[in-house]
Amino acid sequence: MVKIAFLSAIAAILLQFGIKLPILFPSFLEVDFSEVPALVGMLTINPMAGVIIVTLKNVLKILLFGSSTGFVGEFANWVVSLGYILPIMLLIKKDNSLKSVTAGVTLGVISMGIVGGLMNYYVMLDFYSAFMPMEAIIEMGHAIFSPINDKLTLVLYSMVPFNIFKGTIISITSIVLLKSLYPALRKIRIA
Repeated sequence: MVKIAFLSAIAAILLQFGIKLPILFPSFLEVDFSEVPALVGMLTINPMAGVIIVTLKNVLKILLFGSSTGFVGEFANWVVSLGYILPIMLLIKKDNSLKSVTAGVTLGVISMGIVGGLMNYYVMLDFYSAFMPMEAIIEMGHAIFSPINDKLTLVLYSMVPFNIFKGTIISITSIVLLKSLYPALRKIRIA
């Protein structure tokens, strides 16, 4: 439990340091590395640790740093994070070989794109529109990519690619980090 709490705290802190990519995506979309500790936990503790870590990171983020989106951003992060880690969890449950991890993160990235797209289209954008008019949200996407002119094109041309991009960056970072840290983690009995 201490390892999970530690990784959750790191994830909550990483969630605070989102990177905006205003040339590529609307400014309300940020790349953060808060799923990396969840993936580390899944591979070094047990597969279910990832679910616990992504849940605790959002609770800790709210408790420690508050919410600027009325909890909508944290809920969206939780759902999309689960979309990423659940396929990985299912594939590494019996075999956490590099082949299974690679297949898992590939499916996780695809799932993250699909879950992020569906959740944004059917739920999250409507919640966000309580804070900012939908037209303003769409305009943020249109300013970057002119074919974005409604909710559907915002999701298809901005949010789905963003989640695939973010998932790919998280996956590469996690695998590189784990490959380099795994011997040290085994030595201090974390892995």
